[in-house]
Amino acid sequence: MYHLLSYPIEEQMPAWPDSPQLKVEKKLQISAGDAANTVYFSFYNHTGTHMDAPNHYLENGIQIAQMPLDRFIFESPILLEIPKGPCEKISAADLEPYVEKIKTCDLLMIYTGFAKIRTEDTECFERKGPGIGSDCAAWLVEHGSMLKAVAVDFVSLASYSDQDDGNETHRILFRGKNGRFICGIEDVNMCPVLGKQIKRVIALPLLIRGIDSAPVTVVAETA
Repeated sequence: MYHLLSYPIEEQMPAWPDSPQLKVEKKLQISAGDAANTVYFSFYNHTGTHMDAPNHYLENGIQIAQMPLDRFIFESPILLEIPKGPCEKISAADLEPYVEKIKTCDLLMIYTGFAKIRTEDTECFERKGPGIGSDCAAWLVEHGSMLKAVAVDFVSLASYSDQDDGNETHRILFRGKNGRFICGIEDVNMCPVLGKQIKRVIALPLLIRGIDSAPVTVVAETA
């Protein structure tokens, strides 16, 4: 069975505070006598469910459209439920009990439950979200020898409440170790796969050359 884990991009959706929102301008319209419907649209590249590539924080880091196809296909994903509230960080200590699983996974999905307020309390979701602590990022680089990406159910790997530590988290993951970097997949809807055996995850980004990161369509296959 397949499950869509991306949120559709729409106007006024939750995002990093003060991010530009989706704008849609109708061009050709059948209702106006045109032969077809077309639109012009623009949105921030960190809108909705999106993947951060290393160029997001590293000047010479690889951009999203430069990454090889296998970076978007995950054959050994795991999902961990680690409840977190406003402004709380995921620490190395939170992951230590799962070290043996993390050593062999290529996608670590962290469900905190914070997305439950995504539409009910958007301001809290945007400004007081959890984050991946920089100590946790360093632990993942050290122990996640097969890890290609970390997916979270909140707006960013960085908590808006502690941006300095969040910035360092991004840099640590993107620098990686021995040429092996870890991407971030943010604002992922994990509810459809809770309690299910996840066999495979495919996360295909919008391929636009010259940009650091992009919205991504995440599909999970369960047994």
